[in-house]
Amino acid sequence: MRRKPFRIIALASVLVLLGLGGVWWNHSGVAAAAAGGGSTATGVPSPAPPVSVAGAPSGKDPTGARAWVAGMLYRYAASADLKVSFGRSPGQGKDATHPAGMHFSLRGEWEVGVVSVNAEAIKLRVHLKPSVFELSVEEQSAIAPDARQAMMAILAMPFFVTLDKAGAVTLTHFEQGVDELARGLLRTLVASSQFVVRGVPPATWQSEEYDTSGRYLADYQRLPANRFEKRKKTYGAVATPQGLLPVGSDLRLSVGGVTNIELGEDLWPQSLNGRERLTVDSGEGVPTVTNELELSLRLLERRMDPSLSNAFAAREPFLSTAMLASFQGQATDPLAHHRQVLGNRSLDDILKELRALPEDEKARDDARTRALEQLRALFMLRPAEALKVPDLLRSGLTPLAASPLLGALSAASTPEAIRSLVVASGDTALESDVRMDAVSALGSAGEPNREGVDALRTLAQDPDPKLRGTATLAFGNAAYQMGDTDARGSDALVEELKNNYRGARSPEQQSLILRSLGNTRAPSALQTLTDALRSESPQVRESALVALRAIPGPEADRLLAERLLSDTVSEVRRSAVFSCGFRPLAPLLPALGQALRKDSSDGVRADIVQLLGQVRGSVPDAMALLRWASQNERHPEIRRMATVFVDTPTGAVPSQPGSDLIR
Repeated sequence: MRRKPFRIIALASVLVLLGLGGVWWNHSGVAAAAAGGGSTATGVPSPAPPVSVAGAPSGKDPTGARAWVAGMLYRYAASADLKVSFGRSPGQGKDATHPAGMHFSLRGEWEVGVVSVNAEAIKLRVHLKPSVFELSVEEQSAIAPDARQAMMAILAMPFFVTLDKAGAVTLTHFEQGVDELARGLLRTLVASSQFVVRGVPPATWQSEEYDTSGRYLADYQRLPANRFEKRKKTYGAVATPQGLLPVGSDLRLSVGGVTNIELGEDLWPQSLNGRERLTVDSGEGVPTVTNELELSLRLLERRMDPSLSNAFAAREPFLSTAMLASFQGQATDPLAHHRQVLGNRSLDDILKELRALPEDEKARDDARTRALEQLRALFMLRPAEALKVPDLLRSGLTPLAASPLLGALSAASTPEAIRSLVVASGDTALESDVRMDAVSALGSAGEPNREGVDALRTLAQDPDPKLRGTATLAFGNAAYQMGDTDARGSDALVEELKNNYRGARSPEQQSLILRSLGNTRAPSALQTLTDALRSESPQVRESALVALRAIPGPEADRLLAERLLSDTVSEVRRSAVFSCGFRPLAPLLPALGQALRKDSSDGVRADIVQLLGQVRGSVPDAMALLRWASQNERHPEIRRMATVFVDTPTGAVPSQPGSDLIR
């Protein structure tokens, strides 16, 4: 008798983690509110024929594996039907009652955009644009028109997901306060549209993946014509309020169904058609639950979208993050993701792999990325382990093996991790490359502290010019990183760099400090950079323009445009073009166009053509300048370069045989 309440809770838990608890418990009043209202949609207009997708850059790397292209947007026609039905358990009589079955229908567009790609993870922005949302209970509409519109508005809010490099979803990031039902449905769609593979897809492979129910094993098989078949095999763990727990005898999950996926040249789905079935048996006395999902995606468009670049950073303070395989509604454990990444691996386990890196470059890079992710998780979960790193570096690790250790310390940014980076960066017994990596990692730490900043300040006076330069640049980056946690301290570091510039005696010193000042991205650096542009030294003016690349505001645009059109030294003007490539280009196009027509330097004009060619897919006016250059540019190689860009589908970046004239 004491076990029955637990099983009822387990059933409720399963419904919630399937994305359904929000309906049954939190939205139980919807059906009553719908009495006499709301008609069920009986049809959806056929999606428009697919638009041409040839204009976007290929996402396939030279090895044939999938590469992740930041800024790429994929737009799909989407259709989803989710049905939940309840049956009697073996211990229930014929007259036993159980909850009614539910059916959700969704139609619309499904947009997936690649926000960022780094050594640790990929961030995607996902945006459902629903045209139809229906909820029925026992085949009767159970949602009033006003409730339907409200739910469609919530479902249409963009959200973000984090993937590993194989494409497996690990985290979801929703706007705070988003309804649990909407989260559950969207998490289910994300989980069911995963295609997970490392490297080039082989004939068959297995993948351990996560969905809203837990952790499962999937089988993949290659079919003809770049098509693949995916089947869920077994669940090894289930999401509970206590986290992921092994599937035990009290809870039996059986899975079935198949997903067929056709990939494009970039190894992203051209189409996906899946049917999944999951039955949960919580034991005697509790109804069984069957969850059936049909999902269809068809690619409509593939293009570059410049709005993706800062999308996650702009919304991050307002997002609620949770593991995909988490019990919906539970408080987020900030370390849960790290536990999932690390598993039961130890520092020795990870080091063993780093000491035996593969010879193949792709396999070696994948192994180093995995090691960095696992080491970061280890240093977050067990901070004292970070203190072992300096001794490990002295034990003879190669720079390739040492780099993930240092990167993980920087990513963890715990006091212990910072301490280890300080020790490593000052250790003269280490190879120069390893010390340089340690200094760079110290400047990139997400949460720099005084100890780390003081070490960079000292290293900026080191006799070794390479180390000295790296430390100076890292000092500016540390000031930028500190802005999130210690704005006053960050401002003090910016002032220190400004004072250092005024005290510098040589153009070389001034140039290095200016570049460090640019790394701070501080608006207060603008006056110093403006003063530097009046220097008689071309080297100083060049560095000031490079530093302007990340300084916000229209005044920085004005200074770049002014120097591009007026500086007497071509290398300085080329630095202006370089910095334009890091900024929104619309305000700078008039100056770039004028320089393209009139600048006397072949190198400047070639740089402008190269920049315009790279952005022509996202900046429409760039194509007009390229067409002009393809007809009127006086240098034949630059004219040919512009012609190639004009004739190449928008977004692709062709190779340029004439690039030797640029340098």
